[in-house]
Amino acid sequence: MTDGFNYLVVSDLHLRGGFHNPTEGLYHFDEEFADFLRYYRVHHASTHPWRLVIGGDLVEFLYITDVPSTDEPLLRGATFRASEYRYGAGSDAQKSRWKLDIILRSSHPQLLLALARFVAEGNEIIILRGNHDIELFWPEAQDHFRRLIAEHHPADVSYMQMKAAVAERVQFPQWFWYTPGLLYVEHGSQYDPFCATQHMLCPVVPGNPRSVQHSIAELSIRYFTNQVKLINALASENIMSVSEYLGWLLRSNWRLVPRLVRLYGAMVRRILAKSGRPDPQAERVVREEHERRMAAVDERFGLAPGTAAAVDAMHATPVMRRRLATASFLALDLVAIGALLAVATTVILIWYPARVGLLAFVAAAVALGLIAYLGSLRVRGLTGAARLRQTAERLAQLFKVRYVLLGHSHRAGIWPLSNGSTYVNVGTWVPAGGEAYFVYFSVEHDGAQQDSRLWRWNRQKRVPEPFQP
Repeated sequence: MTDGFNYLVVSDLHLRGGFHNPTEGLYHFDEEFADFLRYYRVHHASTHPWRLVIGGDLVEFLYITDVPSTDEPLLRGATFRASEYRYGAGSDAQKSRWKLDIILRSSHPQLLLALARFVAEGNEIIILRGNHDIELFWPEAQDHFRRLIAEHHPADVSYMQMKAAVAERVQFPQWFWYTPGLLYVEHGSQYDPFCATQHMLCPVVPGNPRSVQHSIAELSIRYFTNQVKLINALASENIMSVSEYLGWLLRSNWRLVPRLVRLYGAMVRRILAKSGRPDPQAERVVREEHERRMAAVDERFGLAPGTAAAVDAMHATPVMRRRLATASFLALDLVAIGALLAVATTVILIWYPARVGLLAFVAAAVALGLIAYLGSLRVRGLTGAARLRQTAERLAQLFKVRYVLLGHSHRAGIWPLSNGSTYVNVGTWVPAGGEAYFVYFSVEHDGAQQDSRLWRWNRQKRVPEPFQP
């Protein structure tokens, strides 16, 4: 079970950048990532080259808040709607290429140099798409990523040598990576209804094929979260739940509440306007291209015809396709119930100010507490981590591999499956509680022996250590 490569698998680095982005430095670990790649370039027992598989959400296209300008060479000739100056540039190929450029050039030259050195020494890089970097769908963005790596070539490698190496050894598969008998790698967002895309291999807006179709989670980031970050970036990043955020507001920042209510209302209007099923004729064009590309995926990996279609059939129905589900995600039902309770309580207190009014007030307070609890449960279940394990079971049976690797949920771990395979979630490199996980999976061959483990990179000692959940 080897194709001549050793494997390193990571996911969910969520690299940010931008020259005017208040969150560009929050998730910055170029030095740690460079140390990680350097270690495996130098310390390995096998003569096989490495294949680094990045399982999606590498780059945070969604958090770019820099104001677009036609003075930028990469945006020459582009036109912008008024909303793009407020919410950020759109998702057509030209603007996606510019966002990728501004993220990596402004904040991650050391990481680009580390990738270049890794490739220059004969190793390969596989970059899969997640829901946060779905704009890597565009060939123009992929080619620009290769160009950025080549431009950051080591001093002892010429640009032309680096350019040729990158063209050969940096790949952007359309969906997943599969090594027969060994591993299957996918991001995992397709099994989450809040983050799934209806047509993964052709994720464009039906009727507007120049734009990528974002899920409701990504639209919420664009229309609400980014605006909150402009108010207080650090608070919105370090508060882990809705209840904590509300507590932060009410304790010392209650003056922000009216502004946040306005932001919430604007988000609701824009998302509801995009929800529902698209025009059937326009969607048919997108679906046919998606199906054509599924057949190409089967051919590329030598899979039986219909295998990619079987995986596609497992994906969750995106919330945005159902207006009621969209309204539920936006908590409009809870807001409406809360508003009705507040009105009813006020009326009762005015008309019956004695005991009945007091009882009504207590009952309303209890009901509002229940609404808040139900809302927190709804938020807590958004990542669908439990569903990923069930999906991994089905993928292992379909592909007959030893390991099924996913990311997306940010919950790293390793679990045995019923058919003898193993499900591995490589988690994230995003900090949690002031410390970064830096989790990854490795498969190393040494003769007839194979060593496969889930690791955590020790940033202080600059060495790997077994991951302990």
